Order: sequence, then structure tokens, then C-alpha cells
Amino acid sequence: MLAARASGCESRLRTEVAEFLAALAPWAPSHLAIDLTLPDTSGLAVLRAVARTGCQARVIICSGAGRSELDEALAEARALALPTSGVLTKPFTLASLRALLADPV
Repeated sequence: MLAARASGCESRLRTEVAEFLAALAPWAPSHLAIDLTLPDTSGLAVLRAVARTGCQARVIICSGAGRSELDEALAEARALALPTSGVLTKPFTLASLRALLADPV
């Protein structure tokens, strides 16, 4: 969240999936950063839920997991017809985040 703000973007953090999904429509963000490792669900489940909402925000998938897990999640997001910007491997640099946020909607 701080990294997005440092890049000049408005950012909001949601730690509960239901709260996150409820906030999508009224906020209409340009980008979503979704972590694959979550305490109560999986990032893939969140991607599927976002796809069901019809949200057109560009998805950035992030994780400290290996590159193959990130690539599989990116392929899943694209199969769900979600617009995607790419992946961020943790730890990531501010420059890599800025490059993905520069991807226009």
C-alpha cells in the first residue's frame, strides 16, 4: 500500500475478502494487487471472485512463492478474462511496481 502511494496512486487495503469485493464497485480502481498467499483463502479464489464481479481493474499478482506459481496464477487470471498487468515477486522494488501501475486501463 505504501509503495503504491509512493508511486502517486491512491491505494486502499482490505484484509477481508468480502469487504474487498464489496469495495470494488463503488471505488472502481484502475489496478488490483492480489497476493496469492492469504490466511483464510487463496489468491486464486480471490481472482475467481473478482472475475465474477465483472471488475475491469488491471490485476497485479504478487507473492513470495516461486515464479512458476506466479505464472500459473497469471494464466488463470487471463483464462478468467481479467485484465492483467503482470506479476510481482516479493520482495519487489518500487520501480517494478511503478512499471506495472503505468500499464493503462
